[in-house]
Formats: sequence, structure tokens, C-alpha cells
Amino acid sequence: MKELKLYLIMLTAPLVLLFALAQLRADYALYRQVRDYGLPATAIVRSIDLASYIGRTEGGRKVNYVLDLPGPAMVNGSAHMSKRAADRYSPGQEIEIVYAETNPSLNALSVAHAWGALVSDAIVIFAYGAVLALVIALIRTAPRRAWRGRTLSIK
Repeated sequence: MKELKLYLIMLTAPLVLLFALAQLRADYALYRQVRDYGLPATAIVRSIDLASYIGRTEGGRKVNYVLDLPGPAMVNGSAHMSKRAADRYSPGQEIEIVYAETNPSLNALSVAHAWGALVSDAIVIFAYGAVLALVIALIRTAPRRAWRGRTLSIK
């Protein structure tokens, strides 16, 4: 039964790793664009929601804001933060953000906030890689069994 669980982890690993790497790439693009081409702007807080992960609430908050650019463009954005940090804001309040001049949909509260998201993703990928390496090691060191339940000798 243990080997079956390990094999299931191994089968789902490429999908999880691809998703995590795609998120890392998106956060890196955000950080690079905001760092290199960032313009400060004032946005309006629309709402403050409970942060959730797959429908399960976390401890933090998600601050949703809208940026009114010159012309007909309205850009929506959001930022995850702790409950204590989110308590400083209220709906309708102005909030300072940074957006990329080349693509206003790439925006963050600050360059440091974009960097924090990138580092957080890198830590998750590193931890997942460590668990994956452990699973591979457990599979490789597990005794092999024949289909009739007898242990095979590996030389």
C-alpha cells in the first residue's frame, strides 16, 4: 500500500511541478516588469476578502483594487497580505501601487511585494522538489516484490 501511494505521488508530480513552474514564471515576469518599467499610481480599494486556497480559508486577506488609467482603461488587481496589514485599508480608500508601463495588468503594491511573491513561489518549488527527491529515494530503496508476493533479490 505504501508503494502505491509513492507511485501515485510520482504520477502526479509532473503536473504539480509544471503548475508551480508556470506560477513562478508569471511571478518572475511581474517582478521584472514592475522593477524595470514600474510607474507609481493611485488605485481605489474595491473590497477586502478572506484569502482562500482551493476553497479553504487561510489566515490572510486579499485586497482587491481597481486602477483607472487615462482613457477608457480600467485595470483590476489584487494583493495577498496578512490580516493585520489588510486592516489598514477599507473599501473606497486610495492605495499606492506600481504598474508596468508596458502592460498595466502587471501590477503590485510595490516592487518588494512582487519580490516576496516570487520568493514564496521559489520556496514552494524547492520544498516540493525535496519531497519528490525523498519519494524517489524511498521507491528506489524499497524491497521489490513479485506479483505473487515473494521478495525478489536484486543484485
